[in-house]
Amino acid sequence: MKLLRGLVIFGIGVFGLAAAAAYFGQGKLLYYPDMRPLSDCNLPAGVEIWKQEAEQGLQTSANHDNLLLFFHGNAGSACNWRFLGVNHLAKLGYDVLVLEYPGYGGDARRTSKREIEVGLRVLANWVATQEYAHVSVMGYSLGTGAASIYARDTDVAQVVLFAPFDSIYNVALGQGLRFPRILLREDFDNVSALAGVAAPITIVHGGDDEVIPPKHSENLVRELEAAGRDVRREVRAGIGHNGLFESLAFDEFLRHTLQP
Repeated sequence: MKLLRGLVIFGIGVFGLAAAAAYFGQGKLLYYPDMRPLSDCNLPAGVEIWKQEAEQGLQTSANHDNLLLFFHGNAGSACNWRFLGVNHLAKLGYDVLVLEYPGYGGDARRTSKREIEVGLRVLANWVATQEYAHVSVMGYSLGTGAASIYARDTDVAQVVLFAPFDSIYNVALGQGLRFPRILLREDFDNVSALAGVAAPITIVHGGDDEVIPPKHSENLVRELEAAGRDVRREVRAGIGHNGLFESLAFDEFLRHTLQP
């Protein structure tokens, strides 16, 4: 009996250590930052580094009436998206701000959902001081979580999500990872965040996406429609997780979707 009790206690201890390691180490599994400072980014004309309190990003500003806030995926940095404004959105009458995440682009902080939400609040406070007629949000992959939180907390004109998930927890389950949800500290939940958003929501997903399979955006749409949201979804056949922005249809999509 003592041996059995000892084995049970040992098993609980091992599980506890494993759970603690998973809880505190999950950020390293989710975030893959490019740590090169944004000041080292070769910026095209019309793009400059944006700074507000401890936050940073890249801003394409030509005094347009509309602003698009872009939230990139879990790898790279805002530098990868430096041409989004000058090549694609300026001609549609949009200024663009690509928010950088804590821990990316030379930032010394540790990346976490909590720190990202701090940055979103700083961004929202800055936007409130501007005089844009329309502010829309666009997110890609993990950035759909940031975009959804921003839309949840701040009035926006439109929400556009590329390769979104319903929740990070469901993505983990789909990859065969089984654990209590309470252990997931970085649990971005787009269903919950967008359930009360009044703005129209547009979703684009690659039919061959193996990183965030299309079933996750399908479930997201189903849940949002059940909540009475204005949502539509496009699935691009033959495109994976990384091909949505290279398509010749990208500019045409923006033209039809982002007209104020």
